[in-house]
Amino acid sequence: MIGLERGTVRLYPHEQQWKKEAQRTITLLKEILGDTIKDIRHVGSTAIKSIKAKPIIDIMVAVDSFEDFLSHEQKLKDAGFYYRPKSQSFLGDQLLFACGSYYNGTGNMQTHFIHVVKTGSMDHLNYINFVEYMNDFPVAAKAYERVKERLAESTDDRGIYIQGKAEFITYALRKALNYSFFGKVVDIEIDRPIGYIHRKDEKVLHYPINYGYIPNVIGGDGEELDVYLLGVDKPVERYTVKIIAVIHRREHDEDKLVGAPVGMTFTEKEIAEAVHFQEKFYSDYIQTDKNDFFFEDKYL
Repeated sequence: MIGLERGTVRLYPHEQQWKKEAQRTITLLKEILGDTIKDIRHVGSTAIKSIKAKPIIDIMVAVDSFEDFLSHEQKLKDAGFYYRPKSQSFLGDQLLFACGSYYNGTGNMQTHFIHVVKTGSMDHLNYINFVEYMNDFPVAAKAYERVKERLAESTDDRGIYIQGKAEFITYALRKALNYSFFGKVVDIEIDRPIGYIHRKDEKVLHYPINYGYIPNVIGGDGEELDVYLLGVDKPVERYTVKIIAVIHRREHDEDKLVGAPVGMTFTEKEIAEAVHFQEKFYSDYIQTDKNDFFFEDKYL
C-alpha cells in the first residue's frame, strides 16, 4: 500500500513495495532534474527495514541551488510533483514537493514527499544519518516504532503525531551524527588549546589537552560539534584527526567526540583520564567501538 489520506495517521507493516516505489521515484526525478541533483536517497520511516510506517514515500534531494531546482518546477508539476511553498516556514532551509490526489484536486491522498536540501547542510546529513543509524541498530529502530505506535493509537492528527515524535528524533539524530563520524578522518578547529583557562558558573577549567570542533557540523546543543584532541602535547590552532571515540553524556543535550592523530590509539581508560578535567561534572559513557550501541533507557 502507498498513500494516506491527508492529515490522518495510520501505520502499516513494512512492505518491499515501498523500496521499489522509492527507486521508481528516484529514477523519474533524475530524468527530470539531471545534474541539478547532487545526491538523492530514499529516507524517512519507509526506508527503515522492518518497522511500521505511514505508507508515504519520502525522498531527499540535495542540490547546490534552490533556484536551479525551482527552474524545473513546471516539469515536476507535469510529472505529478507539486511545490508546497507554504511548508517552508515549518521545514526551515528546505523546499517541499508532494504527490497525490490531494495536490491535483481529484481526492485527498498523499503518496510522496520530496525534501529538497542544500548539499552538505545539516538537513542533508540528518536525513542520511537517521536512516543509516536505524538500519544498523534495530534496537533503536524498534524503539522508534514503539514511539510511533503509541502516538498513532492516541491521535489521528498528523500535527500532534509529528510533535510527539520530536524528542525521540532529536535524540536519535544526535546519536546518529556521532556514529557517522566514528572512524572518519576530519579537520578540526581548536578554540581551547592546551593551557586555555575557561571560567563559567563558578567553574574554572584549565585545559591540559587541545579542545575544538568540526566546522559547520552542529551538535545537540546547537553549537558546532566538539572534539577532544588526544596525542598532541602542544597548543595547536587546527589539526587533522581520526575520530576514535564518542563520549555520551547522560541527561544532557550534547555529546563529545574524541580525535587523535591518524594511526594513534588510546584505551578507554586513557581517554577517561585525559578528559576527566571536564567530564567529571557529567555522567557519561565512553564508546570506543563503532558497533557498540548506547541509548539512554528512557528512549528505549
